[in-house]
Amino acid sequence: MNTIKYLFFFSLVFFAFSSCEKDDITDDPQYDQSLILSRGSGDKLVLTNPVDGKDLFVSIPDPTVENVNSLKAGYMCKNAVFVAKTYLRDYTMSIYTCNAKTGTGTKAISPDNLFVYQDLSVSPVEAKIVFTAKPYDDPQYKSIYTINEDGSGLTHISQALENINGPNGGSYELQPIDYPAFSPDGTKISAAALARKLPSQWDYYEFILEMNSDGSSKEVIYFEEGQDIEYYDICWTQNGDFILFIRMTENDDNFHRMVKVLNLSNGNISDITSALEINGDQVNHISTSPNTNRIVFNQHLGGGSDLYIAEYQINNGILSVNGTPVKLTDMESSNYSYYTPSWQVWDEDTSEQ
Repeated sequence: MNTIKYLFFFSLVFFAFSSCEKDDITDDPQYDQSLILSRGSGDKLVLTNPVDGKDLFVSIPDPTVENVNSLKAGYMCKNAVFVAKTYLRDYTMSIYTCNAKTGTGTKAISPDNLFVYQDLSVSPVEAKIVFTAKPYDDPQYKSIYTINEDGSGLTHISQALENINGPNGGSYELQPIDYPAFSPDGTKISAAALARKLPSQWDYYEFILEMNSDGSSKEVIYFEEGQDIEYYDICWTQNGDFILFIRMTENDDNFHRMVKVLNLSNGNISDITSALEINGDQVNHISTSPNTNRIVFNQHLGGGSDLYIAEYQINNGILSVNGTPVKLTDMESSNYSYYTPSWQVWDEDTSEQ
């Protein structure tokens, strides 16, 4: 009789344990230790799980700032990093940080004497920001600086009108420089720049540069002739072998952007624009995953957009998009649109949130 009781008890325990285990597999969402930070309409900060599209944290910067732009996820998604203006700074543009989950602790970290532009990137390996700015009392072009997320360690790593070596051994003068982006290992920075070929007064080229993170060893890795070309949203694949960017010209409208891919090993360029189109509308902002072969983007629409995920593969030195992009978010149910996604690793256990 006792044997039968023990068997019955153990069978109940096994059934209960098996049921819990099944529930865990069925009900628990999946995560990949990364998050996407985007600006929701109304200057919301939205942290989204890139696997299931669930918005894990939604907040507003506090104290309040105005015109949140160039929003990026800070190192390990602990901070939100952005450019904005505020009453306390006489409406001048500065770099701000705040808690990425709660929006609290908003503070300006860039010096008062710098006019900051809306181009910045955050290192994937440390709490460091690269951005473009110029001194208020300097009429020359903007250049590149780095600064730690706590506001320390400001370093000027490119100079206005700096001379560099360019294509075919020519000498070039750097003029406006934009959209710096850290490499996956944080040792390199890429950026877009307009440069004048010396000694000519009229020959201009649009370059994409690569340099060490301290600004040394500047090298032209891609260029086109002409002043009306713009490169932006420069981002690196997780393996560091390719750079993606958006190319448009000054007279293009919002629906004629091109998404280009540069193979850094051989300089080959390809176009993935059509593979990222949704209902004929092209992308507005792109960001690459730090730990998977995926791209997140939104569209340029009057009322805002959802976020979309596209997977890519690399074969024989060519990056191509797999299938059709998948809608990640649902702005109808969330009651806000999504803008300027930024993808970073996150070291917390999201299953407990």
